[in-house]
Amino acid sequence: MRAHVIARLWSRSRTVKHSEYGARSRWYGVTYVVTALALVRVALVAVLPYERAVGLFDDDAYYYFGVARFIADGAGSTFNGLDNTNGYHPLWLGVLIPVFAVSSGQAALVWVAVLSGVLFIASGLLFDYVGRVVERPLVITVAATPVLVLAAAGPAFWFSGMETGLLLFLVLTVAAIFIRADQLRAAWFGCNWALGLGVLMALVVLARLDAIFPMVLLGVLAAFNWRSRRRRELAQLILALVTPPALILTGYFTLNLLAFDTLMPVSGQAKALGGASRNFEVILQFVAAPILFGQPIWLGAIALVVVPVAVAIAPAERALSAAARFSLVILLGSVVTVAYYAVTSSWRLWPWYFYGAPVALALAAPTLFDRIPWGPRLWRLVAVATCGGTLMLVTANAIRVGHGIEPASRAFVERGPEVATRLDGLIPVDVPIAMGDRAGSFGYHLDRPMVHLEGLVNSRDYLEALRTGHVTDFLAERRVGLYARADADPGQPLHAAVDGCRLFTEPEQGDGPKMSIVVCDADLMLHVRLADGTSYRVWHYRPALNH
Repeated sequence: MRAHVIARLWSRSRTVKHSEYGARSRWYGVTYVVTALALVRVALVAVLPYERAVGLFDDDAYYYFGVARFIADGAGSTFNGLDNTNGYHPLWLGVLIPVFAVSSGQAALVWVAVLSGVLFIASGLLFDYVGRVVERPLVITVAATPVLVLAAAGPAFWFSGMETGLLLFLVLTVAAIFIRADQLRAAWFGCNWALGLGVLMALVVLARLDAIFPMVLLGVLAAFNWRSRRRRELAQLILALVTPPALILTGYFTLNLLAFDTLMPVSGQAKALGGASRNFEVILQFVAAPILFGQPIWLGAIALVVVPVAVAIAPAERALSAAARFSLVILLGSVVTVAYYAVTSSWRLWPWYFYGAPVALALAAPTLFDRIPWGPRLWRLVAVATCGGTLMLVTANAIRVGHGIEPASRAFVERGPEVATRLDGLIPVDVPIAMGDRAGSFGYHLDRPMVHLEGLVNSRDYLEALRTGHVTDFLAERRVGLYARADADPGQPLHAAVDGCRLFTEPEQGDGPKMSIVVCDADLMLHVRLADGTSYRVWHYRPALNH
């Protein structure tokens, strides 16, 4: 009798733990936090003055916005109205086109923030779903904290206007399927599921093309996990998984070739100009990234230690093990991506390249936390404190933004509309302008064509002109009459030429082919100093000095 009572009490204790701490828990902590953060971010974009709202998005996002606006207006895939470009990741651009078809000005920025908020909330739901599947919803909430903070502050993964928020939503969707299907080994995971997963993997790659590295690794792992199935079934699963990415990506590359005379986006080709390199700086960037409030937080280095340990100690045949292994796929994919850029490009990388480590940590850390002998009540306390701390941190940052206490490095983005308006009031809008780095916000707000000298949103013809040293001819064909910079570079004085003239080198980024542009002090027509110590400067461009 006593043994029977003990057995019942033991069974009840396991049920209580499961209901408070496991898959049946109604805990939606991540979803509540991300909903609050999304509302704060959308409100900021809606209520701040326009120039301040502009500064809430990354400068490179305005390349997307400009191309999306031209396509929505029926002018084709172009940033300047002169040259066709495919310098973007296609899926995010496709999502933005309807926004710019129905709105403009600050309303368009608000809708971009709303769209980003929807993706953020959907990602929060996925985090909570994974938490229930691994039977550790409170632990997942704590582990996801770095991702939540980075979502609306620092690199602002979901709210910078870049493709990262869409990419992370899709990656988390793939993760949820992988974990729910016991690393895709579940008996119910058949060809229809493999076909759907293949479509999702293709969308991940279209969201960010270099995400092909983790998706290929995931495909290899899936084939390895299916090795125990019958040969015919194995072949069918692999074919179902591989066919959608093969067809969708073949269609994308074919469209590129037909419309832009090149298979790959020109943005990637521009960064690869100059051939093989030894760009070890990007490796250090990955290890130290992300940068939050101006300081490295070393999540890359932490992930390189935590994720392998989590995989090594993860319990067999459990969802925690699946989460840990998926985190390893994402981390290894990120490492391969950074290594690829280290040997193929001499450019620096930007925050949206380093999404992998925070997500990998969020999925791997619960395996380590599972070894901490805390009960569900203590974990609930920790999770609530984590959610509260995240909300306080991001709200405090929002207050700083509202009062104009922003990093000075955003000044050139915020001042872009003002400088563009001033320039358009001085020179007829049919006179094109050439500009290299920091051209996003300024170029988006101009009413004149801008030739982007870095080539990220220009054409294959421009890259060919840059390779062969014929950029001046390219500019002459487009009747470029202005040259702009947004930095503090004084240029190189020309002693043997006209007094007061100086030479600038473009593109500023990378070690690839360069061109020289000569301008003179007498031709300086606009000089706007910025809070970060740089200046917007615009000169008349004289073809006679640049031949």
